[in-house]
Formats: sequence, C-alpha cells, structure tokens
Amino acid sequence: MEGMTITGGPGGGMPGMPMPSAAPVAGIRAADPSAAHADVEAGRFARAIPLYERILRDDPHNLEALIHLGVSLAGIGRVEQGVAQLDRAVAMAPDNLHALWSKGQTLFDIKGDYAASIPVWERIASLMPDSPDGVAARDYVFRARERLKGTQDAPPAKRSP
Repeated sequence: MEGMTITGGPGGGMPGMPMPSAAPVAGIRAADPSAAHADVEAGRFARAIPLYERILRDDPHNLEALIHLGVSLAGIGRVEQGVAQLDRAVAMAPDNLHALWSKGQTLFDIKGDYAASIPVWERIASLMPDSPDGVAARDYVFRARERLKGTQDAPPAKRSP
C-alpha cells in the first residue's frame, strides 16, 4: 500500500504489511483470518496454526494464510516446516515482498542460516533499491556476510578424545 513499508507502519502481522482477508470463492465461505492474525500478532503461534490450516483448506492459494502459517510454524520451533511453507509462498508469488521478507527473517533470525538468507535479502533489495526496506535488506546481507565471515575466521572447535 502507498506510504507503507515492510519494516514499519500501520497494519497487522509483519510490521508495515496490511493483512487482507481471504478472497471469497463463489459458493464457499472462506474462514475468517482475523482471529489467526490476532494470534500471530500476540505471539500465539500454536493457536494460529489450525486456523491458517483451515483457511488453506478452503482456499489453497491464499498467499497471506500460507505466509502466516510458515511464520507460525517457525515460531513454535517447527522451523523446517515453516521454511517449506514460506518456500511455497515465494514459489506462488516470487516478487511478493511479504513472502520474501518473512522467509528472509525466518532464515536469518530463527534458523540462523545466513547463507540461505542472502539471496532472499538481495532479491528484496533489487525489487525496491531506493526504499527504506531496500536499505534494510542490504543491511541484512551485510550482517549475514559478517556472521558467515565470523564463522570462517573462528578457530576449529577442540574435540574431546
């Protein structure tokens, strides 16, 4: 939305990203995502998961539900499953900034897979090079490279006999 950023601004869920409700499908009443979004905002990821799963049963292509399911799974420690859902979201919408940002944060902050996060951050930076979010994405690239460099410079761990 105009005037909003991924890293800050009004809206729910990920800061700066509005969370639209699921698009209705003719003849099918999709589950209301507002309760699930409220749970994610409050950090109640385990409560949100079944709600997002129900939304996705009603509408398997609901990108917002898929993104938030991935974030929620990662939030309760099911990181690989969360990343898999975020991969699905990025595959559905390769330029969707919410999907990319969520995947980048999950890889960087939760999984600690700095190498895998770099191409995600670089993609975001390429999509919005002059925006505050592009600057933030480039900062993530820098920090990921610094952390990778730090692990390469660290002496090998001593092994017990």
